[in-house]
Amino acid sequence: MTQSTLSPSTPRIYGLTVSVLSEGRATIVALRGEADAATVPALSEALDRIIAGRQGPVIIDLAETGFIDSATVRVLSRAAAVLARAGRPLSVRTPSRTAAVLLDLIGLAPALARD
Repeated sequence: MTQSTLSPSTPRIYGLTVSVLSEGRATIVALRGEADAATVPALSEALDRIIAGRQGPVIIDLAETGFIDSATVRVLSRAAAVLARAGRPLSVRTPSRTAAVLLDLIGLAPALARD
């Protein structure tokens, strides 16, 4: 497995770091820290750039998220819908316990296939 950085990690914005990596044909978006309404603009912007500028699957790595809220899940759901229309999958890799519980509670776990 080869990983290369597509762009450097964004600076920590309100407690969240977004890193974008390449893993084969897939683009990995790793979130670290607190993913909430205050960080949605940075996440949304990163996903928009990836969707427009890259091909292949997108994998959201939530292993190091200490908190994720419904605003973040809405951004992921929107990205999954946009990617699906283009025949590209969005999956979630190693969701933190908090993220997994929220995805299950609001019924988005099946829509966001876990890697």
